[in-house]
Amino acid sequence: TFQRNWAYIALALLIFLVGALVAWWYAWRDPQFIALIVPMELIDQVRNQQKLWMGSILGVEPLASTNIMINNLSVSFKVLAGGLTAGIFTVIILGTNGVLLGAIAALVGQNNLAGPFWAFVFPHGSLELPAIFLAGGAGLLLARALLFPGPYRRGDALKFYGVQATQLIFGVVPMLVIAGIIEGFFSPSPWIPNPIKYIVGMILLTGLIIYFSRRQKC
Repeated sequence: TFQRNWAYIALALLIFLVGALVAWWYAWRDPQFIALIVPMELIDQVRNQQKLWMGSILGVEPLASTNIMINNLSVSFKVLAGGLTAGIFTVIILGTNGVLLGAIAALVGQNNLAGPFWAFVFPHGSLELPAIFLAGGAGLLLARALLFPGPYRRGDALKFYGVQATQLIFGVVPMLVIAGIIEGFFSPSPWIPNPIKYIVGMILLTGLIIYFSRRQKC
């Protein structure tokens, strides 16, 4: 299903990246722009205290992990359902999430905290972000059914593309469960060296790419 619909998933990735790059560029040109995107308490913590906010997870790992899973699954299903708005809501969610990450990336970069920030993000982000792009591709599939049903009636097109969108979401759920466990227990741990976190993230991302690019046996 991924290989059949890679173009929709790539488009979801592109929308996210455009939002991230635009926000990152504006934030470096005008640091005040960050305050429009990022909560002030996070900005204060990074700029004035010179530390990140991930320490709040320590000591409440099971609760944090569960909340992270619920939040990410909620976002994914909203991105999917956004396809029924002709893709408008899907594009908005993908774009705004990209803008948020771009603004935060600029904030930590301006305050010399990019290394530990990306060490935190990379282990779980190697699964979490691709899962969001899969959900975005699923939402864009539904939008395609509504806008460009082709030889089908719209109801039949929704059934046809809806099956493929559902299959993509089936893959998203376990990815986000695993990502939530990593983000709750592994990513914020101060006892795990940052190079190890980068290595784990690279292994997970490489494994995911190999899985999605493998040839199917007849």
